[in-house]
Amino acid sequence: MFFGKRNKRSHDIEHLYKEILKLQKAILENQGKTVEYHFHFDKVDIHDPKLEQLSFQLDHLDIEDLSGALNLGNNFGVQVKPSYKEKPKLEKTKDGLKFTFKEKEE
Repeated sequence: MFFGKRNKRSHDIEHLYKEILKLQKAILENQGKTVEYHFHFDKVDIHDPKLEQLSFQLDHLDIEDLSGALNLGNNFGVQVKPSYKEKPKLEKTKDGLKFTFKEKEE
């Protein structure tokens, strides 16, 4: 009865010793090798970025008239507000509403 437990324990100890030797061998083999990890991001969302400084060199840009937004480089949360001083006139038609804006003064 006791001899069976002793044999089982010695068998378990031998098994653990062999596993330790395998692990030591694997560690020694991989010791000089470098490991490379590669990551690929499909989509990145950045909310409310805060930039301390953003500068563009626009020496060769020649714009005479611009209406709307000019997007250069990274634009975070750009909203274009119309430059109309007066509100547009609204008129009801049979199809819906008609918006009339005052023409630009030149």
